[in-house]
Amino acid sequence: MSVGVVYIGLLIAGVVYAVISGSLGWISDLVGDIHLDVSGHQVPGHAHPISGTIVATFVTGFGGGGIVGHYVLHWALVSGLLLAAGSGLGLAAAAFAMLELLFKHTEAGSEFGAHSLEGREADVITMIPSGGTGEIATLVRGQRETTAARASDGQAIAKGQLVVIERVSGSVAHVRVKR
Repeated sequence: MSVGVVYIGLLIAGVVYAVISGSLGWISDLVGDIHLDVSGHQVPGHAHPISGTIVATFVTGFGGGGIVGHYVLHWALVSGLLLAAGSGLGLAAAAFAMLELLFKHTEAGSEFGAHSLEGREADVITMIPSGGTGEIATLVRGQRETTAARASDGQAIAKGQLVVIERVSGSVAHVRVKR
């Protein structure tokens, strides 16, 4: 059997896998993606180089590059293998980068940074006494979030007042009454 037949087989296998997993979706989950950070915990919302999609992309690129090197350019075995490996790695890296970009822009977790509260309007749900701490509620990423709050000017703010979050210090929002 010629190396060219192996290249053709890998190209066909990668394309068939892509068509089947693309049309059925769940097929790629049979392989199971590995999403681990350095400490061994799962990291949701990130692509990983050892996933069914990325490996299949590598196999397809390897087969395609090998076909070009063997049948089109008529290169020797080692040169053809280098072209095949480079093609596979290049396509897999591009697929990985695209998935990371896609996941980054579609990330919709409920976690939020304190800086994302600044400038938002909120309702006082527990009165903020003069010089003391109360509680406010605001919408963040479609969910109602509550946090401790103090008046920026130190004055009391009644329950039900609409306020604007000026800054967040630790876990306490500093607010002013909306005018």
